Amino acid sequence: MDGLLNFSRSFLPDRRGGLMDAPLVLTTRLDPNEIDKEAHNIDCLRSYPLEFYKAAMEMRDPKELEKIMDLISGRIGTPLQYEGLGFTHDTADISEGPKSSAYTTLESMMDKMDAQLYLGKKIRAVDERDVAIKVINKHFLPDMAGNLRSFSTQTVRCTKCGEKYRRIPLSGKCTCDNPLTLTVHEASVKKYLEVSKDIGVKYELDDYTKERIMILEMSMNSVFNNDKVKKCKLSDFY
Repeated sequence: MDGLLNFSRSFLPDRRGGLMDAPLVLTTRLDPNEIDKEAHNIDCLRSYPLEFYKAAMEMRDPKELEKIMDLISGRIGTPLQYEGLGFTHDTADISEGPKSSAYTTLESMMDKMDAQLYLGKKIRAVDERDVAIKVINKHFLPDMAGNLRSFSTQTVRCTKCGEKYRRIPLSGKCTCDNPLTLTVHEASVKKYLEVSKDIGVKYELDDYTKERIMILEMSMNSVFNNDKVKKCKLSDFY
């Protein structure tokens, strides 16, 4: 009812980011088959079988154990998709748990990566070098490449009225005579570059991954560094 009683488009921001959590679409029926597929990987067991722990010791492929783990994906389309969902640990309050995660308490991205890799080093079942490679290849590199592409094709925005322009007006200002600003900044493009380079050296990653980082850095330098303008120190001429 909150989406019906306390909702008005006149109170919504005019920018897309402000609309992400607005109840623009309401549904009266939830179909488990239409929700995010990741939610289908939750198991419904109240205790794990011994075979699960033996498979973990042998580092077997998780897909080999799907049939014995009673996943929600195996219940889709049956009455059990709504009921009889088990759990392994009781709690008096569903809100119990850490008030804030390490992701919020650790400040820099390097601190967060060091904490994650340190934890991986302590766990026998985890290869911290493999974790580093996957984080860089699956998260850092695609993020930086996407932001670099967005920087090259971005719009500019007025700092006062919020009007956006695909091309900068000849006057260099908004029609309301106020300055324009970028929507994608250099810092957001390079935010994972240094941590990726440090991890590549510290964990002796494979040459392919380190070369991908190097090529991406070269692409960034070609965009952000002006070859005609070079800052020099007095010592450079000695």
